[in-house]
Amino acid sequence: MAVSMYVVWSTAEPRRVIYETHSIEAVADRAGVHAEVRSESHQTALHSRAQARSIAEAEGYELRAEGEAWESLPESLPEDEDEDEDGTPPAETTPTSG
Repeated sequence: MAVSMYVVWSTAEPRRVIYETHSIEAVADRAGVHAEVRSESHQTALHSRAQARSIAEAEGYELRAEGEAWESLPESLPEDEDEDEDGTPPAETTPTSG
């Protein structure tokens, strides 16, 4: 079963880009065999296309690199803002005076 990954705008937080996954499964029940769509919204904020590709590769998703939310993402984060190993950007730090 292939799982497709779509980059979308969050409905909970304006301007936040997240992803959804969708799969179609063949289900056999008393009514016969029919297709069942399974959709899931992942609230992981995406900060770059590279991060989305990394998630898709790690999870085995087929990334659908299209749409307005996808186009809004930069190709990658600036070098000084590299992502952590888990694909998340580094935590923001608060400057200290001293």
